[in-house]
Amino acid sequence: MRFPILSSLLALCSILLASCGSGTSSDEPEDHFTRSVSIDTCLIIINESTDFCDWKEALVATDKLRSDYGIELVNLYQGSEDTNLTLSINSIVSLEQADDYVHSENLKNLMAQVSHSEATMLYYLDQQLEYTLEVNDTLTMFMSFKTLNYSRWEKAFLDDYREDPNRAFEVIRVFRGIEEPNHVHMLFKVNDPQYIEKSEKNNSFKMKMLAAGVVSYPVTYKLQGVDI
Repeated sequence: MRFPILSSLLALCSILLASCGSGTSSDEPEDHFTRSVSIDTCLIIINESTDFCDWKEALVATDKLRSDYGIELVNLYQGSEDTNLTLSINSIVSLEQADDYVHSENLKNLMAQVSHSEATMLYYLDQQLEYTLEVNDTLTMFMSFKTLNYSRWEKAFLDDYREDPNRAFEVIRVFRGIEEPNHVHMLFKVNDPQYIEKSEKNNSFKMKMLAAGVVSYPVTYKLQGVDI
């Protein structure tokens, strides 16, 4: 693969998944998160551009096309290390319309000039949780991984936050896959640029991750926000 920056984020996952209870989460999480989310159903597109500035110009040129398909660009990110990496979060009103958009000839023809189409990843997601407190960390990352059971993972995640809110990361949004409902995606922030690399060195977290029901190593992207 051309651009996954990391194949594992052991420490973060193991901390989030330290509680391995099989119960379901409450209707409304306490303290740090809400289910009254600002995005709801969305399409996340990850791509590798040939040149980020050219790609962004092409993206701007598709504003009307996105609107015609009921799609709103909410957040745009560029890779902080791989600067040709792009990640966009798009609010959608219809899965069918969004699928028509990403497969439309107009979009394909325009983006073929500024990106590597074979590297494109599409994720149709429902946002489950949104952070309610002030965000103080500065470095943005996006991570995805698969679990045996989403509800089990979410309960462990919320329990862990409740027990230890002072941690080295802040999870901003938690998404759940629509086609793969046990696939977790999250946007989070840290202050240490070497946080992931340092996390990987502690092998004791591997067993905790397996015990918690994670069935794939996380793929993580280091990002920086871009003005839309």
